[in-house]
Order: sequence, then structure tokens, then C-alpha cells
Amino acid sequence: MAALTSRHPFNLYYSGGEYVKICGSQDGYFPDFGHHIVNEMGGIWLHPIKLLDGFWLKVTDLDRGIAVWSRADGFTNEPWGTRFDYDHGLGHIPVRIDRMQFAPELEKGMAAHYRLQAYGKGVTRLRLELLARTDLRPVWFSDEIGILDGARDEAQVLTPRRVLVKDSDHEWYAMIGSDLPGEEIAVGPELYGPEFTAGNGCGVAYAAEIELAEREEFEFRLIVAGSYVSREACEQSYQVIEAGHGAMLEEKRRLYEQVQRRAELSVEGEDRFTEMFKWVKWNNQWLVQTVDGVGRGLTAGGPTYPWWFGCDNTYSLQGVLAVGDAQLAKDTLNLILEKSEEANGNGRIVHEVTTMGAVSNPGNTQETAHYITFLWEIFSWTGDEELLRRHYEYAVKGIEWLLGEMDPDGDLFPSGYGIIEIAGLNMELIDSAVYTAQALKAMAKMSGYLGDLERTAKYKELADRASRAVNEVFWMEEEGLFADAVASKRDIAPKVDYMVSLAEQQGLSGYRDYVENLLETADQDEHDQGWLLNKNWVIVTPMEAGIADPQKAERALKTMRSSTFIGEYGTYLAGIYQQGTMTISTGVHAVAEAANGYPDQALELLERMGRSFSRVLPGSFSEMSPDYGCVVQAWTIYAMAVPVVRHFFGIRPAAYEKKLILAPKLPRAWEGRSCELKQVVVGDAEFDIRLKEVDGHLHAVIHNPGGWQVEVQWDGMTKISQGTRIEVIM
Repeated sequence: MAALTSRHPFNLYYSGGEYVKICGSQDGYFPDFGHHIVNEMGGIWLHPIKLLDGFWLKVTDLDRGIAVWSRADGFTNEPWGTRFDYDHGLGHIPVRIDRMQFAPELEKGMAAHYRLQAYGKGVTRLRLELLARTDLRPVWFSDEIGILDGARDEAQVLTPRRVLVKDSDHEWYAMIGSDLPGEEIAVGPELYGPEFTAGNGCGVAYAAEIELAEREEFEFRLIVAGSYVSREACEQSYQVIEAGHGAMLEEKRRLYEQVQRRAELSVEGEDRFTEMFKWVKWNNQWLVQTVDGVGRGLTAGGPTYPWWFGCDNTYSLQGVLAVGDAQLAKDTLNLILEKSEEANGNGRIVHEVTTMGAVSNPGNTQETAHYITFLWEIFSWTGDEELLRRHYEYAVKGIEWLLGEMDPDGDLFPSGYGIIEIAGLNMELIDSAVYTAQALKAMAKMSGYLGDLERTAKYKELADRASRAVNEVFWMEEEGLFADAVASKRDIAPKVDYMVSLAEQQGLSGYRDYVENLLETADQDEHDQGWLLNKNWVIVTPMEAGIADPQKAERALKTMRSSTFIGEYGTYLAGIYQQGTMTISTGVHAVAEAANGYPDQALELLERMGRSFSRVLPGSFSEMSPDYGCVVQAWTIYAMAVPVVRHFFGIRPAAYEKKLILAPKLPRAWEGRSCELKQVVVGDAEFDIRLKEVDGHLHAVIHNPGGWQVEVQWDGMTKISQGTRIEVIM
């Protein structure tokens, strides 16, 4: 497996297993940062609780009288963990240190391995002090449901090299231990390392003196385990990790090799692109979070959004399916459904669920529609009828909620917040309207498959009406674009001052003149019409979802291929501001281009997005391009995998029919090159697909061990084949 290095010491990293997440800076420290829980988002977390603020190593040269808190000057990101090099971080102490750390995938703890090597002449006498700082506290939004951080962390020394710490008010535990020689130990709330950290924590420090001859090595470990249930569970986790961390590391490496091989992409001459594709799959695994008693699912981003979202996952899980992890998609979708049933019960899909199981936002309009659309997507990839039936009745309620409570005027455009949550702009927004039309199409397919034929006819009729309405009402002929929102002049006018204040906060001058000009040229006060208030990226969703009429789609995409909408790193969040860029805005735009037959433009957008790869965390894309927000974000898997798998390779699964459709649209840059996707998982089958376009002809080889029917579409032609190895030239 590949590893990527960095020498940006103050940048953050994020890694972990399904239970424990580790976040610090690339110099090996653990600075306070964060806004959800002020100054508490880093450290070591066993969601829904934090275990440690961090840990640090102090090295004292006893003969030279030099004492240094070791600070790494080299960072290496591995898929399975992280490594730190201290070649120059000890000043004049003639010792090199490397530190390797990882969290076992399915255990509630982590291990850090230190190796020291002396390079000075003669004997080097050292004092080592390994200090960990606990901070047992709950995840964000716990205060609102009455779960408060205890007044202090209480430590109990079990042995000179093992300490148990408990939150004073809860059954939350951390155990910190080491195999440093000796018995010197210090414990207390006043003990800090080189960084003062917030919270009601406790310091645990182990110390030892050693002697090293030239080139002699010395190794020791830090083991941390935790529990949000009981002391017994914490002790058991510690014992398991202490005894088996070596085997667990090998097990974790094998897991990440499996992730790499699943939907493994190779394109001749595109090493950087395929490297990004590989790392995005690994990034995705870092974000899987399991909490006993709550569930397992894909979290939105680390370290700022380490919990579950309806909106983010309706994008991210499309990419998860494309790279073959159907179980994660199912687990996440079931978690979102269960929390939606608990919090709402009326078909509305929740927006945000913390790892404590608390719903902080009952749901924006867009995500209910998007969830319903995704149900047909996951069924197409998995053929899991039990899952479909489990979710279908709630989806029926979801449509009723969208077209009932949220659509009082009956125009098939539900009101409320969409993907872009700008306070006050809870109107009839383009993304909610588009995904509602798409959801109705999905409901027609689902109800038809399940034999609910009365609803099938109803949903088909509503889907046709909703699609026509989007094209008629949201389309702005003079602009050649779809509108951000539909509203009357009377509804927009009171929001002007607030929108202007937002624009001024972003340093945009002249916005008042822009929006007042829109008002002056608008129709009558009572008449609903389209408004381009910000030229938000979501105006590309009609093309992404296949709702836009072909002529409108062609014109809108052409209009959006300009510097108004696209910057150095991809698609702006808002063309008016031309400031923020996200992998999701760029990804949806790329999908829209590819879905409408423009793979070259889609690839160009992905290459722009690729300019931010490894800018902050080696091997990852930041939440906000190029270099701020979360250091890893789940919906980047949508941005990379959906254009490549569903559109460049043209994979259209129908697992419920044991059928695979291939309708590739390869970028011209890939013409004449061998393009392969191995271990493409659809239902219970796996496919290896190799494509090559030469002089306008497609050469396709499909390894099809399950003997499914494969339909290849190319340049208006169709060939249907069945067999374990299929070769097609068209």
C-alpha cells in the first residue's frame, strides 16, 4: 500500500478505526481547536465520548542537561494509521525517534509505538516522560439532551504502568498504560504536557531512565482503551489491545488492501488520477463510525462533523455503492431511517444525528426527497428486496409530507431549506424541487416492483407534472440557467436587507444594486417566478438528476462553463460570491456534465478538484477547497466515484434482474488507453471490466463469473451477452 508524506507540521490529520478516531497536528501534538465543542474537537475519541486530549513525550539528555518535548518534523499518512519522524525535533540530543500509531478497526482503543535510536558517540543517558491527558466528556449537542460533562476525571493507579480514569458523573472510562521500564508515575489534574488543553481532564505521566549505546534502539508502547458503558468493558478492551495490537495492525493492513482492490481503477497514463481514486476509498473507511446501541454508518467529515447526516449520505452513499461497499450503505441508510422514525415518524428524514443518538435538526426539505431517490439506487445495486420493503412505507409517508405539509400551494415545489442552509431562505428551492421530481420517479419504480399499482399510476403522473413544472417555472430563458428559488416579489422583498448583509460579510460590494434590480424587473407581487439570488451551485441539479429538458440542459451546462461558476479548484458554492468551493459542488457539476454526454468537461472539473489533493492532509481532499474545513469529507467519494463508475464506465446495475448495463462515455483524454475497473460489486456478483476506445470503436472485455446478462450500449448500438467472459467490439 502507498503512503504519503508531509512537512506541514501545524496541519491536522484524522485517522482511526470504526470505534476510535484520532486527530492531532502533523507535528505529533494535539492542539485545542473546534467550534461545535469549543477547543475540544481533537484528541482521541471513542464516540460518543472523548477519551484523551492527547499524549506527548519528553526526552531529557541527562549528561548534556537538555530537556525537549519531542516535536515531529516529518509526517507520513498511511491508509491504516500515521507515522511521525523526529529526526531534528530533539535539538542537540543525539537520538532519532519514530512513532507509529493506529486504532484497531473493531476495538475500542488505540496503540502508539515509539522507537528510539541513538547516534551519538559512547553512551547516551536519557530520561523519558510519556504523558497523556484525559478528557472524558460527551459529544456535541449532548448538553441539549441533558447529558453533561462531569466536574472532573478521577484517576485510579492500578499498577505503576496502568491507570484507570473515570468521569465523576458517568460510567465513562479510559485506561492508559505503557510498557516503559520502571515504576515512576505521576497522576493529577495539574499535570500537563507542552500544550495546555481545555476541559476537566487528568494527567497521567510515566517516566523511565535508559542508556543507549551508539546505534542502539529502544522501543516502547502507549496503549489506550475506553468504554462508555462500564469499567469491565474498558479493562477488557485494554487487555485485548495490549495482547494483540501487532496482529490487529496486520489485520487492519489487510482490510485496507481489500478496500483498495474493490472497484480498483487503472487508466494508462493517469497515475495521479487513479491514486486519488484509491485514496478516496481509504478516506471513506476512516469515516465509518460504529457506536454500540446507536448504529453503524458513514459520518460526514473529520474532525468537525464526526456524526451522521441525511443530506451528506444521500450523496456519499451513491459513491459507496459505486466502489462496492453495499453493507456500509445499508447500515447507514438503516441508521438514518431509525432516527427519522424516532424523531419525526411522518416521513421526514433527519438532517443531523450525533453519535449520542440525538437529532439536532429534524431535517431539511431536500434530504427527504433525496433519500427516497436513493432507495431505488441502493435496490438497483444490491437487489435487497427486504431492505426495499423496510424503507418503502416510510418513503410513502415522505412523499405525503413533501407534497402535503411542505407544499401548501400544491405546485409540487416543497418549501423549506435545501442543501444550502442560508438562514431566512427557506423557500421553494431548486434542489428540493428537482429531487422531489426525481423521488416521484423512484417511487413509481419501487411501487411498480412491489405491486403497489394504484400508487404507481399516481406517482408516474406526479413525476411527469413535477418534471415539467421544474422546466417551466425554474427555467430563466434570458439567463440560460435554472433559478435558485421560486417565490413572489412580495416574499423576496423583506429578505433583501438580510441577503445584503450576508454578501457584505463576504466582502461583496454591489449586491444591493443587483438584487434591487431583480425586484424592479420582477412581475406582480403575487406571482411566483424564478430568482437567481446567488447563482448557487445547486442550479446544476436539474442536469445531474436528469430532470432538465435536453435543450435546456445543454444550454445551462454551456452557460455554467465559465469563470462565473468555475474557479481554480472547481465549482463555486455561489457564482455571485466566487469564493468557496467544495468537492460536492464540483462533484455534482461533474456528474451533470457526464450524465448529459460531456465526459471531457466532467474530467476537467475533477482535475480542478484534484489540485487540492494532499494540500492539507496527504492523501485527502479538504471539505473546502483547497485547504480548509474538515481534512477529510465523505461526499468526496460521490465526486470521484459516481462520474467514473456510473458515467465514464457507464455502469447501470439492475441486481434485482441479475443484469448489468454498460453504456460507457470515456473522456477523449483516455482514448486509446486501457481503462479497467476490477472487482465491481453488484448484488452478489463481481465484475472485472476493461474498456478501450480506438478510432471511435469500443473494445470491451467483461469477466462475469456469475454469468449475469450484460448489455453493452455504444454509439446507438446494443449488444446483449451472457457468459463468464464477454468480449465485445462495437
